[in-house]
Amino acid sequence: MSERDQVPFPATEYSDRLDRVRKAADDRGLDLLVLTDPKNICYLTGYDTYAFYVTQALLVPVSGEQPRLIVRGIDVTAAQWTTRLSDDQILGYGDEFVVQDAHPMAFVADVIKANGWHHLRIAVECDGGSFSPLAMRILEHELPDARFADSRRLVEWVRCIKSTRELAVMCEAGKISDHAMSVALEAIAPGVAEPAVAAAIYAALVEGVDGLAGSSPWQPYMAAGQRTNSPHCRWTDRRYRVGEPTMIELGAHRHNYAAGLSRTVFLGDPPDAYRALDKAVQRGMAAALDKLKAGYRAEDVKQAWQLATTARGVEKGSRIGYSIGLSFPDTCWVERTVSLAAGDRTVLQPHMTIHLMLAVWLDKIGHSLSETFIITEGEPESVSSLPRQLTVTHTGQPHRAGE
Repeated sequence: MSERDQVPFPATEYSDRLDRVRKAADDRGLDLLVLTDPKNICYLTGYDTYAFYVTQALLVPVSGEQPRLIVRGIDVTAAQWTTRLSDDQILGYGDEFVVQDAHPMAFVADVIKANGWHHLRIAVECDGGSFSPLAMRILEHELPDARFADSRRLVEWVRCIKSTRELAVMCEAGKISDHAMSVALEAIAPGVAEPAVAAAIYAALVEGVDGLAGSSPWQPYMAAGQRTNSPHCRWTDRRYRVGEPTMIELGAHRHNYAAGLSRTVFLGDPPDAYRALDKAVQRGMAAALDKLKAGYRAEDVKQAWQLATTARGVEKGSRIGYSIGLSFPDTCWVERTVSLAAGDRTVLQPHMTIHLMLAVWLDKIGHSLSETFIITEGEPESVSSLPRQLTVTHTGQPHRAGE
């Protein structure tokens, strides 16, 4: 088997993505893209390695010339393993750009000059986590004849619309997420240590299910007790206690595509007020799903949720979902495009993938319910098959509220 046989998508898939990105760039009057976000680089090439702690860049000429991938020298072989790029498209810089004062973006500028692109209108990812103010200053200094622009998440907006193959991979990620959540719900019980459950979740996310292996997962959020009033808490060294809820948010990754999933488990008999909260969230989900369809605007989904839940005394000021897709550790799975929030008038389109995030964080307690959905012309398609009701567990087997 050659290294190119292990890339998850065929060459035609990457070619189609590149064409779509080039068209979007041409529509904006851009000539060259300097992409530094690891997710965007992976999207266009397949490049998949934990090397984005140093500078890396994909140069995409809009004219149709071949892209150039620039990585640290020791990572050239990883690029050969994980992409379908030819060897002359992969350029490595030496460690003098890592351990000394020389900045790798100067190497990137030299490549741009060597290819005669130094006078073009060049878009950079100003709002990306992998592009620093220093990198911008170096490009401006080294390329004085260039005209710079912000890409304004150009690739991310192209990524919003998934291909059939991408959707299939996200459905596979959904199966792994379901498996990991089932493991978590079975493991949580009075007296069990939170780290033990976290370890079981990680194992399930990586090992996968039914022959489907997981990629490196994003950390699970698993607040218990009063800490459920906060959205992004990790496990502690405490043990689970009777009379408390636990919120679990996790997301399996399959070929780096994520499927976010959240559920809540209550240890012991939930008080009536908590059962009422669960019912309000369930009603809110039904209302949101009625609008989570092609042709509706993102804000329509939030408004439907708000009308259904406010009448039951539940308020959620933040958004209730967002576009989800490619993800790497430390970079998150949020695509930073569509937000199910007031004021977002983005029209939903088929093959968008949305993490419908209906967690509610009240003053002293919280409740979490979320799934990843594929937008269609009709009912949205969930990548999860788990029941959505609150899970109630005592010292025996867990069961769903109302069973």
